[in-house]
Amino acid sequence: MDSRQDYQPFTPKSNGKLPEFSTENYRDNLVEETEEEKLDLSWLLGVVRRRFLVMAAATIALSTLAGTAIVVNSKSITIDYEGSFSLLVEPATAEGLLSKQLNNTLAADLARINIEGISLVDYETQIRILRSPKMMQPVIQELRAWYPNMNYSELSSKMSINRLSYAKDGKQQGTKILQVRYKDSDPKKIYGVLDKISKAYLEYSLQQRLLGINQGINFIDMEMPKLRERVEVLQLQVQRLRQQRNLFDPLLEGKSLSEQVQGIRNKQVEIRVQLKGMRNLYQSYEKLLNENNPQGLLVTQGQAYGGILGQIQRIDSDLSMKLAQYREDSLPVLALRKSREELILTATQQAKEVVMGNLETQIEQIEAQDREMTAVQKDLHQKIRTFSVTTRQYENLQQELQVVTKSLSDFLAKREALRIDAAQQQIPWVLINPPEIPLDNRGRYITATVKQTKKQLTLAVILSGLLGIAVGLLVEMLNTVFHTPESLRMATRLPILGVIPFTKKVKDRAPATPRKLTPARSNSKVEVVEPGEAKPTAPMLGRRSIFSDLDYQFLEAFRSLYTNIHLLSAGRPIRSLLVSSAVAGDGKSTVALHLAATAAAVGQRVLLVDADLRCPQLHAKLGVPNLRGLGDAISTDISLNDAIQRAPNQDNLFVLTAGQIPPDPIKLLSSKKMHYLMEQFQAFFDLVIYDTPPLAGLADTHLLAAHTDATIMVVQIGKTDRSQVRKVLEELKISGASVLGIVANGCKNSGHSYRQRPVVLKTLYDEKLSALGTKNPN
Repeated sequence: MDSRQDYQPFTPKSNGKLPEFSTENYRDNLVEETEEEKLDLSWLLGVVRRRFLVMAAATIALSTLAGTAIVVNSKSITIDYEGSFSLLVEPATAEGLLSKQLNNTLAADLARINIEGISLVDYETQIRILRSPKMMQPVIQELRAWYPNMNYSELSSKMSINRLSYAKDGKQQGTKILQVRYKDSDPKKIYGVLDKISKAYLEYSLQQRLLGINQGINFIDMEMPKLRERVEVLQLQVQRLRQQRNLFDPLLEGKSLSEQVQGIRNKQVEIRVQLKGMRNLYQSYEKLLNENNPQGLLVTQGQAYGGILGQIQRIDSDLSMKLAQYREDSLPVLALRKSREELILTATQQAKEVVMGNLETQIEQIEAQDREMTAVQKDLHQKIRTFSVTTRQYENLQQELQVVTKSLSDFLAKREALRIDAAQQQIPWVLINPPEIPLDNRGRYITATVKQTKKQLTLAVILSGLLGIAVGLLVEMLNTVFHTPESLRMATRLPILGVIPFTKKVKDRAPATPRKLTPARSNSKVEVVEPGEAKPTAPMLGRRSIFSDLDYQFLEAFRSLYTNIHLLSAGRPIRSLLVSSAVAGDGKSTVALHLAATAAAVGQRVLLVDADLRCPQLHAKLGVPNLRGLGDAISTDISLNDAIQRAPNQDNLFVLTAGQIPPDPIKLLSSKKMHYLMEQFQAFFDLVIYDTPPLAGLADTHLLAAHTDATIMVVQIGKTDRSQVRKVLEELKISGASVLGIVANGCKNSGHSYRQRPVVLKTLYDEKLSALGTKNPN
């Protein structure tokens, strides 16, 4: 540079406070909104769409293999038929009826256990007996006359025995019927085998019946002497108890004792009531004597003491008259008082001796009666306790005697019934269904072998389809790239600023004719045009614009990207923007170029800086020379007007190529000169866009990201590895870079599979153009 005084000093664009609508706010809201969204099947449908060929190939291959195996196995299956017969194993014979009549008795239990064992044993045990080699060996010997190769293993494997059941109240209840089945490919053999088995089972039931009856008779004959002896012993014990306790009828004697006890209790209550009254009267008499009032006591005795009471009353009357005439100490008064005291003393002695003495004698007599009643009641209670023990013994002996007597009677009746049954040759089991093979409507045997070829083939196709889907999901999981912008947003937790559709016209376009930028001024400063001044234009005849021959959808994607960046930076205008990617080949240079062209189209002065000093590409994409560029501006003192060029056919777009590749790009990018130039770029241009090398493994981008207003990352859909993106985002966080968002590049169905946030309407873009006085070129 010639001198630094030609450049304006750098001033911060922000006061350090986050704007009201910032990238951080948007990211937080986006994360919260994402967590609240309900998952749908879009991801699974996307996987099916991408891996349809893999899933279809796996499904077809698995279905073919499984179908071939099923068909081959079906052809090798032998057609078998199945015949059966049914046996009723619990007939209503005499012992069965007698067992019901003798229910809940010892004899009935013994009879059922020893006589009817064939019908009361566990059916599973009975079935095992019927299938046992000992039971089947005679049958096999007879069958060998027709089938010499018949053996127990073959017969047991093809024969089955089960107990028929039915549903009752939602539960399975067993019947008294056994069903025997035999399966073979020869119907004649089935009939022959089942006929021999049915006859053997009926003969077995007859033998078991006779064996059981004989065992029952022997058991009864063995038990009856014991029962008779027990009856005699119990009768003798009852007789002795009656003699010892003098018992005639325990019930009547117990009632009589109870009545006696109740009568004594009633009499004792009356005596005690009378005794209490006399004691109360005695206490009242004694009180009168203590008060020196024998008159009150004698009055209660009637006319017996009327003379002495009359004398006392007359003396009291004379004394009253004398007191009215004489003084208290006069001789008449004193004489009357002395006479009265003598009468009172005589009355008191008579009351004590006669009245009180008689009352005490009566009380003593009644108390003696009460004690006598108590002794009698005690004796009765003792008799009752003794009688209760005796009665309990008597009742126990009587009950036991009744049980044993009834058992003896039952055994006698049972023995007679068993002797009658033993004299008969009745088979206890009944063949209710003879051996037969089911027939269809046409009279043909119904096969027991069910071929489920169609069902198995259908199931094989369904399972193969599921396995095919699983193979596709496995391939999807092994392919660690981003397939949709939605998966990219979910993985990075960053907003998707733009979705760039895939187009071949960007690669197929031939670069424009290189031309050198003619300096607008004679000095070495970048041309700065003030607002309202006319912008110098270069002749564009025969030149092709950057937007020529591009799809409308492709152009709209960059307009949406620019609008989203503008909206996210509404509170803090972005003057410098860094565009990078995780790895090479993600299209960062293409995105940087077309984003710069879009910003220039809406009226902003844009400088596109190729900061990739290792593998620059912008000069080739724009068709401009790369003789002098950023590297030369940093390492030499050339003028910026000599290094900065105007993009072909773009009035507001300027480009600073990389220049000659330096031996040490890190040294240049980290120099103070580079930071100084970045400040100057922001002072002279409305927007500066830096195209930097890939982030993975290189430090170039991190050196510039910390000195720019924002950074956007370009990720190639279907190519960029997830781990690389996560790694570089962590590195950017450490370097202090402000990542504005992600640009999803190369989407083949971006118009339908992803809805960008915020939604950018075309009217917003037109209003922006109208505000700047520019018409929509499309």
